[in-house]
Amino acid sequence: MFVKSADTVSTSGSTLILPSVSIGNVPQLSVDLLISTLEATRVGIIHSPYLVPISGTSGFDHLPDQRLVPLEVYQTPDTKWTIVQQRSPPLAKHHKDFARELMDFIELGSFSRVIVLTSSDAALRGDAMIDGPQIRSLTVNCEDVLANKLRELSLSSLGSGYAQTTKDSEALPLKHLHAAGVAKPLLKLCQAAKLPVIALVALVFEGDNVHDAINLANATNSLLDIVPTTQKWCPPQSWQWLMAANNAPSEMF
Repeated sequence: MFVKSADTVSTSGSTLILPSVSIGNVPQLSVDLLISTLEATRVGIIHSPYLVPISGTSGFDHLPDQRLVPLEVYQTPDTKWTIVQQRSPPLAKHHKDFARELMDFIELGSFSRVIVLTSSDAALRGDAMIDGPQIRSLTVNCEDVLANKLRELSLSSLGSGYAQTTKDSEALPLKHLHAAGVAKPLLKLCQAAKLPVIALVALVFEGDNVHDAINLANATNSLLDIVPTTQKWCPPQSWQWLMAANNAPSEMF
């Protein structure tokens, strides 16, 4: 259930960017970069009984007094970009339930575009995907402009060497997604509902995934033109604790 921070909040016509909790936490880190760089504000939360409950201090410099919760919705002042940040994974055996909740949010939001960010275990990729771009795409009923942009950017379809869009009646190559969280059931629901959607998939190994997150953020920006290419990403303050357990504050434990 989407709980708005104010009655005036509107997502109609906005582009939705949605991460899936997946290997290396790459999508969430990429979304961190987008929210922090755009200085997007939180316009609500999505209350879900299917997520591990958490609460913590703000992860963003521009929102110092904000408490974080499992599923947050951010938006730029012009409402052009609506960005979801997911802080905790779905409970075991509830991925499909959670995907249906996200689908309800998407359909009620009347978004102009839906972009799903996910990652997949590179150790399980097919031989054909070892070489070439390590960010691939999955598309359903993709508009021609973005389909052409995917080809220009060499964001090949997952499981093939070229960019292509899947129609309603065609099977998505989801067998190539591994450790991708809720992405599989969500993409199936989007296809069944004939909802245009693009998924950008980062093929990664578990470890220090900051570089992977930057690459995924760059690919997202190249596709959508979110920020000027000359502008540098602004990592949030929470990133100072990435891969730095020895320096983590004692309050975390």
